[in-house]
This record gives sequence, C-alpha cells and structure tokens, in this order.
Amino acid sequence: MKSVKLGLALLSLVLVSNTSFGQKTVPTQKYGCSTEMPSNKVMIEDTAGPTRGLADNYYLWDNGKTLYVKFLSGSPQLQEKIKSIVKEWEQYANLHFEFVTVGASNIRINLDDKGGHNSLIGSLANMAGQNEKTVNFDTTDFRTYTAMHRTVLHEFGHAIGLLHEHYSPIAGIPWNKEAVYADLRKTQGWDKETVDVNLFQQYNLTYTNGTKYDRASIMHYPVFAKWTTNGYSVDWNNQLSEGDIALVKMLYPKDGERTNEVPRFTVENYTKMDVVKNTAKQGFSLFPSFNMVTKGRQATVYFIAFFYDKDGNSIKKETNTYSINNSAATFKTFTLAPGKNLSANKQTAKDFELFIPYSELPVPTGSNNIQVEFRVYLMDKKPDGTSELKMLYASKRVNSSFIKQ
Repeated sequence: MKSVKLGLALLSLVLVSNTSFGQKTVPTQKYGCSTEMPSNKVMIEDTAGPTRGLADNYYLWDNGKTLYVKFLSGSPQLQEKIKSIVKEWEQYANLHFEFVTVGASNIRINLDDKGGHNSLIGSLANMAGQNEKTVNFDTTDFRTYTAMHRTVLHEFGHAIGLLHEHYSPIAGIPWNKEAVYADLRKTQGWDKETVDVNLFQQYNLTYTNGTKYDRASIMHYPVFAKWTTNGYSVDWNNQLSEGDIALVKMLYPKDGERTNEVPRFTVENYTKMDVVKNTAKQGFSLFPSFNMVTKGRQATVYFIAFFYDKDGNSIKKETNTYSINNSAATFKTFTLAPGKNLSANKQTAKDFELFIPYSELPVPTGSNNIQVEFRVYLMDKKPDGTSELKMLYASKRVNSSFIKQ
C-alpha cells in the first residue's frame, strides 16, 4: 500500500441521524449530523407563497420505491394510527409504504416509553441490522392525536431523506444562544455541545435544492421568542406545509425524472468482517462481506478499516503510511459508475481484501487486543469544482488479537 494520508474532513463526519426527546414545554429534539458551516448569515426571509425545505439527496431512496415497514413493538391499535399518518406522504411522493410482519424490511419502528423520537435519514437505514430499529417513537409524548400526528410526519420525513428546516443556511434565525443554553441546561440537562448539535447547525446551500426557507415546514422545530434576540418565534407545525409537499414532489416525482441528482450509492446486506491473521504477509487480512448498488452519478468510493485499542481508543500514528488523520487505517478506493450491482466476499469468498502489516500498528510489544471498524465513504466531485464527502456505512467493531514481536 502506498503512503497515503486523507484530509481531516474524513474523520470529522458522523452518522447522520435524528433523535428527539419528547415534545413538552420546549422543543426537545436532538439531531446528530456533520455539515459544512457557512460563515455568512442573512436576515429571516418570511416569504409569501409556497416554500420548500431541506433534503439530503445522497440518502434519498430510489424514485418509485416500495419501502417495507415493520413494527417491532406496540399495540395493534396504535400501529394502525401510525400507518394512516405515514400514508400521508404517499399522496405527494412517488413512494409506497408496505407494512409487513415478517421478512426483510427497510424501515423498522419501535414504540416505547423512553428514548424520544428519532429516525435514521433516508437510505442510511441500510446501516441498521434487520433486528434493529430505524425509527423510534416515545409513546408517552402521544398525549393527543395532534402531537402524534406531527411527530410521525416529522420522523418519516427524515426516513425519506428530509432534514431539519431550522438548519437552513438562509433561515438566519437570530438565536440568543446564551438564553438557549441556559434554558435547555435547566429543562433538559443538555450541555453546550448538545444544544449546538440540536439547534445551531447549518447545512451547505446545496441542501436547500434551490428552495426558500420554510418556517411552516413539518421539519421545523418550534422556536420560542425568548430564544431569539428580536422575539422571532415559530410555533409547533402540525401539518405538511405547501413547501413540504412541493419538495417531495420534486424529490420523488410521479411524472418525469428527479432533478438535482447526485451519486446515490448504498451499502446493503453487510453481514460480517472476517479479521484473519496472515502469517505469510505478517499482518491482518480483512474481508468485509457486503453488497453495493450505485445510482445517480459517478463518484469515488473509499473502503476503509480503522483500528482501535482494547478500550476503543483510536490507535494513533506518527507516520503517514497506513494512516488517516494520524490514526491507524487501511483502505482501497475505486471510481464507480452508476447502475452497478457489486458484491464483496459474497459469491466468491475472499474476493475483496483490506490488509495492514503488524508493523504498521503502533502497539506495545507482546499480546494485544484490538478492535476493527469498517466504513465506506463516497467522494462526490461536483461540476462546480467542489467536493462532498458522505459516509455510506459504518460497521460494528470486530475484536481480534495478535502478538507483536
């Protein structure tokens, strides 16, 4: 392997997901993501007429796709209410939700009395195992049908790829950050970093899909007047806005082709990663097993294995070989065209290998326990010369051991 070092942006990415902790007296929702942070802000544009929201086009489902949805818990009565609300998205988006009780599913709903409301974003649901939830609803928050209705619409907006509207780079919400920090520390126990993640992020302008800021969007959190410097506020939005409807019609058109197409590569059916001690080459041979489907446009993909010590800390390196951001790693990269169905270590055992020599793992001499994590990133080089780095998959860590001479 050549001496290669990737940029800092690679390791700064985290799994895009949405988590919320009940809709009580404050908007107690949490959303973990990583985006570019524009330096400029504009004043709030409270426009008339239809407006639209944000979406992560890299994680959209195929247009016209049937999404299989499974409940992991909950009473039949509550499940039926949720089904009817989810179906509202079908009126406008070229998607079909089919609820199943057995077999494989794309979206899995857990109903409980804890854990808040949360959903993985669009096709990132492929990262979850078939026994793992991709959407969670905290039923203690469903005190009224209105609360349940807006929550289900919001989380399934995320499930089809939509993002939080208050993260729009053109929203320009004049936050009184110190007031927000103090309020949410008192009411929710949130620290500064948690508040920053939940409320103060901004997406790159491309995520607006050329649309305007939509304060009426179902994807917008409420904003209290005491949280802004000029009294600006947004109430709970309980219905799909005109902008929400216009956006999903554009992203999932029932007639014609989707606009704003990007590379949409999905990693599916990841089952395991064999970590094999390779005596002949004096190192670890890694054999992740997965399928990949490529859609949209051509892009470069990085298949990476990261290494951690027994306590889960990244194994740091001072050299540039087998290193990403000063952390031990090995990777392969390919430029892939759309319309491909690829497999690794499925039809033929050991047809895709990642390798690292023992000598490239800076650990103490003697017996060592390590952890290995497999990730896949997509690097999209856009027509305007900019690049976008997206994480497609991150596996659970595999434990292994070896004796360093």
